[in-house]
Amino acid sequence: MKKHDSLIFDLDGTLWDSTQACAEGWTQGVRQIDPQSKAFSPEDLASIMGLTFDKAVEKLLPETPAKERKKLEQICYEKEMEQIQKMGAAFYEGVAEGIQTLSEHYPLYIVSNCLEDYLVLFYEMSGLKRYFKDAECFGRTGKPKNFNIEAVIKRNGLLKPAYIGDTSGDQRAALSAGATYYHVNYGFGTPSQECECFASFSKLTRYFVDLSK
Repeated sequence: MKKHDSLIFDLDGTLWDSTQACAEGWTQGVRQIDPQSKAFSPEDLASIMGLTFDKAVEKLLPETPAKERKKLEQICYEKEMEQIQKMGAAFYEGVAEGIQTLSEHYPLYIVSNCLEDYLVLFYEMSGLKRYFKDAECFGRTGKPKNFNIEAVIKRNGLLKPAYIGDTSGDQRAALSAGATYYHVNYGFGTPSQECECFASFSKLTRYFVDLSK
């Protein structure tokens, strides 16, 4: 009997890295309001990957009055999306081939804390949408990641799901939702509990293909 009947993937830090484009977008966004604002770096954006967009603004712009954050969220998000479309994002090595291979052995899913348009953009830029059976995101439900993982599990009748991510938050959410957690070391964070880890997507692919036999 297979150890897992499905694989659920995080997006940022697991399938692609959009921090360069996002940093440019955030810089343009804040400077639209205050031309003297500092520039954001890819490292700044890496520090908030995995957070919902409202929490990201709260962390990177803590001095912004709460009543102004919604406006700033919208501006930064619009600029972020523009820059991803213009500059692109870095797909981690082995993702395109790996997703195709894994889809031959498991049904695949995505659960991310991103907004819905961001997920659509990932599909468009990657050309991988056809390999995923279903997806859920914070932008569609307004719910935390563990809730969204549970939603995907329930509506697809999954019995032994694995969740693959890159932060301790991913790990907590997966375990809370009843999924086994696997970690990619090349992403933006570290696991808080011992688990199976992968240095590359290619190694992850080989592991799960072998596990399916």
